[in-house]
Amino acid sequence: MKNNQFIQSIAIVLFVIQSVMLHAQDKNDSAINIDTEQQINNLFETWNTNKTPGAAVAIIKDGKIVFKKAYGLANLEFGIKNSPSTLFNIASNSKQFTAYALLHLVEEGKVDLGDDIRKYIPELPDFGEIVKVKTLAQHTHGIRGITYLLGMAGWNIEDVISREAVLKILGQQEELNFSPETDFSYNNSGYMLLAELIERVSEKPFHRYLDEIIFTPLEMKSTVLFEDYQKVIPDLASPYFFDGVGYKKGIRNSKDIVGNTGIRTNIEDLSKWIINFDKGKVGNQALFNTLAKPGILKNGDTIGYSCGQIVSMHKGRQVVSHGGADAGYRSQILRFPDDQVAVIVLTNDGSLNADEKAYAIADIYLDGEKMAKPLKTETNDSKSTRIVAKGTLKKYEGKFELQPGFIMEFNEKEENLYITATGQGTFPLETLNEKQFQIRRISAIITFIEGDNGNFDTLTFTHNGQNTLGKRIQYKLDNATLEKYTGIYYSPELHTSYELSVENGVLLAKHQRQESTRLSPLGKNRFSGNTWFFGTFEFKLQEDMVKGFRVSADRVRNLRFNKVAETYSY
Repeated sequence: MKNNQFIQSIAIVLFVIQSVMLHAQDKNDSAINIDTEQQINNLFETWNTNKTPGAAVAIIKDGKIVFKKAYGLANLEFGIKNSPSTLFNIASNSKQFTAYALLHLVEEGKVDLGDDIRKYIPELPDFGEIVKVKTLAQHTHGIRGITYLLGMAGWNIEDVISREAVLKILGQQEELNFSPETDFSYNNSGYMLLAELIERVSEKPFHRYLDEIIFTPLEMKSTVLFEDYQKVIPDLASPYFFDGVGYKKGIRNSKDIVGNTGIRTNIEDLSKWIINFDKGKVGNQALFNTLAKPGILKNGDTIGYSCGQIVSMHKGRQVVSHGGADAGYRSQILRFPDDQVAVIVLTNDGSLNADEKAYAIADIYLDGEKMAKPLKTETNDSKSTRIVAKGTLKKYEGKFELQPGFIMEFNEKEENLYITATGQGTFPLETLNEKQFQIRRISAIITFIEGDNGNFDTLTFTHNGQNTLGKRIQYKLDNATLEKYTGIYYSPELHTSYELSVENGVLLAKHQRQESTRLSPLGKNRFSGNTWFFGTFEFKLQEDMVKGFRVSADRVRNLRFNKVAETYSY
């Protein structure tokens, strides 16, 4: 379980690396002192330009907004500024609203958290074990992650995904990642299914039900559920991400997916939701306690996740939080119940670290900590001042395994070192010196270690004060050995096939709708894939004949592909 949590924590945060911050645009209606306000503004110093996307920030204290401010642009094409009323996609922060709606139905006696989910969605498969409703809210259900299933099935990240397609693929699954309530694995499948359950039990569209029980009574008049991808939403910020050269538009690929994501709102409306935890205009203390009650596994272990919220400690204080990431949107909501303080950071810049900024703001406000001047990030048209020779960077190229199944691959390109991690995209690292590189997005440092032979076969990954050792993968196979893995492989759970072939000494997995996946040997009958949706391949042999493989990724474990006789060409 610890291994899975390590992979999960890294995978959730390894999205992007560089940030370009924004210029404060709106007059601040502030009730904090000038020094505190200046320290918060310093967090955005590097982004002091009106040519970038931006953010909106709020601090709530004792049921009142004491600070709110907006930075940068909501739309780069038309130069529209962000404001406190600008709407952002809060992505996975939508989960706490879904969890509230579920518990509201429980209070009405219409749902029992101990029920089998198939009582409400009977078309889901019988896995031979009961998947309780509560496990969907706590990510202990064991159902495979839909995003990675779609990728393996041939869906591209830009494809428009419908609820119908999600239910169909989940209904085809024959196995779970793990037995329910024996492990924790964060993914979106559970909350998509909860939205479906809520619709069926309430007999109302999901967006209408949320309006009725939350948004209307709390007068969250600007908040919208994005249940229709053709819907026009006024005052909505456009999403962007920085690719190392310039800004590009984020792709919003959900047709009607809700539950795990979908809410568009602003800092003013979100503040009403946060204040409600103390005022109780909707809901009650018993319901709020359940929302923030950490889950417990069958072995008695407590997990940090509750129902759409994460309960943890920050510098001796309890904090209830959740983040969100979708397309070029990022969000973070922090609540410190004992201090009656909350912080909101919403952004339409996918390379802005909303988590880091929210905690930094909390530190400034709660403790009056003086922030060091932020590290400068690269501007759109500049290169790092720390140049490392191309020949030196070449020495770091290759794959390193930090944990079983979690691979970091490094490649030199245009005098920069690029990283590709299991389940993630490829992006450049920030150079600190000849042997150290930074992932600014998660405040992590990668240090390459030179051996007695002059080679760099180990590294340390430093994050949150912990060092993890990574070792270079040096297992190699000749063409004759690779040939035995070639052929056609079919997944009955995804209804899709891959052709494995050897080209220029490399084993490739080809799909008619996806880029080819390069498979690198990790050990006997074990390979790693280099595309975002594939992690490790474990080939199954019988009398030295390959019969199939099981593939695992960030949120999918042991998905079966059988070797078949039929061949086809692209």
